[in-house]
Amino acid sequence: METADLSLLGLSRKEEKVLVALQDDLDTPLALSRETKVSRTAVYAILQQLKKRGLAHSRISDGRKSWHVAAERDIEEGLYAAKRALLKIPEGREEVHGASDSMVVVHRGVEAIKKRMFDLFSSTNNERFFWGFQGDTSTIGWNKIFSVAETNRINRQIKEHRLIAQAILPKGWFEAQTKLLGVEWAKDFEGRTARVNVLDSKYFKHGGQIFILQNALFLFALNEGIVIEVRNSEIQRMIKSIFEFIQENSDIIDANATLRRLTGKKGT
Repeated sequence: METADLSLLGLSRKEEKVLVALQDDLDTPLALSRETKVSRTAVYAILQQLKKRGLAHSRISDGRKSWHVAAERDIEEGLYAAKRALLKIPEGREEVHGASDSMVVVHRGVEAIKKRMFDLFSSTNNERFFWGFQGDTSTIGWNKIFSVAETNRINRQIKEHRLIAQAILPKGWFEAQTKLLGVEWAKDFEGRTARVNVLDSKYFKHGGQIFILQNALFLFALNEGIVIEVRNSEIQRMIKSIFEFIQENSDIIDANATLRRLTGKKGT
């Protein structure tokens, strides 16, 4: 680590020297003082300030206290906390930028996930998206986050904003969901999907699911309280290609006819 790399941290010259020396594995106030030519008293104070800012930490081993640069994750969280405060980014959201305009956003916790999903389907219009790979325990995770009323709200938003889904699901999924969530769910879901492919349930022994939109991919692990959003990335295009391959090599069902049967509607 070079001193020039630390300019954005807003450290004093002495603080930069101590931090660089820590990075070079000098781990006691005495060693740091000798290396940096900063008085030992000042080094003690600087170490405490670096610790408060999440840039350094101490540990005691065999009765000896040593100082070290903080773990990468701790530093990242500290810097992101400042960004969150400045840009008013909600809690539960973390961002990682790629070399181009790609970005990975992690949404953690009930409120962050709900906000992203409601915002997504209320702000996207006239788009065909891919949805599916919904595992046999993903419904459990979904229902931990969303009430039945909120799920129905999302289904209505999807139809109101003319978003048409192409899905890959386990055989018997609509029957199982209607039994679990009720006829109102089935009524709100009817008309959501333009194409549904089904596979044997042995391929869905997991708790994940996926959404692929024009400019973003969403990977859900709701039993773990996490949604990973990937924007403008080759990852998105790769997974879409896999999705299309599965479509071409699996059975298609008439989902809307199935839902009309389950809700007692007559076919049109």
